[in-house]
Amino acid sequence: MKSKRDLKKQIRYICGDIVGECMLIGEISTPEKQDEVAQLIVDTAVLQESTISKISFSFDKCRADFADAKAYRQARSQYYRAAFSKLHDEFNTVVRELVHRMNELAGLAKQD
Repeated sequence: MKSKRDLKKQIRYICGDIVGECMLIGEISTPEKQDEVAQLIVDTAVLQESTISKISFSFDKCRADFADAKAYRQARSQYYRAAFSKLHDEFNTVVRELVHRMNELAGLAKQD
């Protein structure tokens, strides 16, 4: 597991890259699409802030709740693994949706 600091940096870099791409799309898109590009940038900022605010969580059990230290460490490790996995999945789902919207605005979306 990466540190929380590294995870926050990674989230900021990803969201910053998305905003950079949105700005490029804004430069080449028609005036009618400018509001959509602006909304995409706002949605990216909201994603960044909401994800970073969810990074700090803690295991709600203590050592005394378990038979031994090994069981406590295993339960704590499993809790953090599941929590970070859920955070990762939620973040990636929204990033995919943002990228899909970016591609539509840029005219790069796949035609089904």
